[in-house]
Amino acid sequence: MKLPIREASKLIGVAVSTMRRWESEGRLIPERTEGGHRRYDREALLNFKYHKENVKLTVGYCRVSSSDQREDLSRQVKTVSDYCAAKGYQFKITQDLGSGLNYNKKGLKELIESICHKEIERVVINYKDRLIRFGYEIIEQLCFINDVDIEIINYSEDKNYEEELVEDVLSVITVFSARLYGSRSHKLKNIIETNKELFKEDILEEAQ
Repeated sequence: MKLPIREASKLIGVAVSTMRRWESEGRLIPERTEGGHRRYDREALLNFKYHKENVKLTVGYCRVSSSDQREDLSRQVKTVSDYCAAKGYQFKITQDLGSGLNYNKKGLKELIESICHKEIERVVINYKDRLIRFGYEIIEQLCFINDVDIEIINYSEDKNYEEELVEDVLSVITVFSARLYGSRSHKLKNIIETNKELFKEDILEEAQ
């Protein structure tokens, strides 16, 4: 029996968007009608559901803020991959490029969807702030509700991301100051420059 995507998604208890994502990842490939519509074999779906419920993946989540940190991202991916392999986890790596204050990143959205649909067993991150800068407790609560563990490899402070934190905080100051004074005002420029200097001084003091 062949099912369209909406009936197929209801049968195995996931969202239609998840079915499409699995197809793009090569995990669950449907047949196509002459008109290009997806059709899923019912028995194959049930077998997939049984396997999915009994063998859940670990997701290693890695993130950096900007494209000039790609080397840091590669090192992060290696650290997380080596950790998962040493633990014997069946895992995949999800990478994001974007600020820790940006909640609209593709990888983060897919991760949250997987957590909410109970598709994974655990999330592994190198440092706590790699997952999200502020609001970590919300993700932690989602994981708790859906029986998903979070494993953090390094609990010590990540000195390599001090400048990234400064950029994140400055972006918040810039957005709120622009709303108050306008994006082209001299007062806004003075606020941004003053805060940049303050942050630079703090970083230099900590380095000494």
